[in-house]
Amino acid sequence: MASLAPTLVRAKTAITCERDAAQCGVTFDDLGRIDDAAVLIEGERIAAIGPRAEVERGIGSRAVREVDLGDCVIVPGFVDAHAHPLFAGDREPDFTARQRGEKAPLGMLYTVEKTRAALLDTERFYETIVRPRLRAMLAHGTTTLETKTGYALHKPGETALLDLIAQHRDDDDTPMLVATFLGAHALPPEFAREEAFVDYLIDQVIPSAAAHGAVYADAFCEPGFFSPEQTRRYLQACRTHGLRLRVHCDEMQYGAAAEMAAELGVDAVDHCNCITDADVAHIASRGIVTVACPATIAYLDLPQRAPVRALLERGGSVALASDFNPGTSPCFNLQTVAYFGRKLFGMSAAEALYGVTRAAAHSLRVDAGALRVGALADFVALELASPDEFGWLHGGNLARAVMHRGALRPSTSSG
Repeated sequence: MASLAPTLVRAKTAITCERDAAQCGVTFDDLGRIDDAAVLIEGERIAAIGPRAEVERGIGSRAVREVDLGDCVIVPGFVDAHAHPLFAGDREPDFTARQRGEKAPLGMLYTVEKTRAALLDTERFYETIVRPRLRAMLAHGTTTLETKTGYALHKPGETALLDLIAQHRDDDDTPMLVATFLGAHALPPEFAREEAFVDYLIDQVIPSAAAHGAVYADAFCEPGFFSPEQTRRYLQACRTHGLRLRVHCDEMQYGAAAEMAAELGVDAVDHCNCITDADVAHIASRGIVTVACPATIAYLDLPQRAPVRALLERGGSVALASDFNPGTSPCFNLQTVAYFGRKLFGMSAAEALYGVTRAAAHSLRVDAGALRVGALADFVALELASPDEFGWLHGGNLARAVMHRGALRPSTSSG
């Protein structure tokens, strides 16, 4: 079969995000701005990117398929570094109760119950529940997605969730999936003591998770969930089995989670709404990425916010992530998350774009979040008058089209 001709994409502006620059105060010029831009794609990868005249001159007389996105701004495909899409069950009643000032009636164990039931038919669970979510994420520009387990909380269920991630990791119609084993998410109904559950995870579940494709391990280190001491035991066992580490830290209360995580040398600390000035210094100095989740802060009306400006001013790197989950952040759109990043943390448009591309990719140690020759052709064409509007216009889908693994997927804009 003859190979398809290369694809030439033209755009008003491209922001490559391929230049090394500190995130604090970064500009689009610092990140790599190309006006009257063109991208040449061969197969799944970028063969050339630069000013239109230069790229077209390099093509010469070769036949190409042409795509005109001349009124759009092209940016790298978004990287969502914290998401929980593998769940069943509707937690809208919890939202309604919170709006009335009442206790949420369902909670996480309701999601565990519904997810365990859905996993009795894994193919149906994926096709009818999970896949539509992942496709919606891709349509809004997310081309790489950190995908957590954690709503089964026993060996067969967590293994089944990891198998689903492995099976669909590189599907063309969904983001590339990065598997994170979140065994220490909450106490399941079978256990009354945190230590006993961690013993079970260490003895039985972690070895299985490593064998079934987990790349990262994560834990919810928070008062009322897992203590720093038990989280450390769990994470050290995960590291022994070859998993990289990231941690939910000090989201709703201070519990010295970030201090413990920094000592362990994790790749990322997530949430961090209640961390101390000393934590900020340790995180920034050790090159650990902070994964902030502003949509969660807005959804829960949390009184404290991650000290993003302090982290940036110390030379730290901050990713912006959806935290997509049924109970505390039913938001799958990183365009909206970028708005919350600017609104709640005072980030500039360029800093926010850095947060959903370069910083997020670095937190996952994946080759994504930048447009350069040889990289996978993953990018988003946004209907923006200028890159400065990124994270300002919000509430719909500004993605005219999404290029994923070299295939152009027109998106339905609603902005």
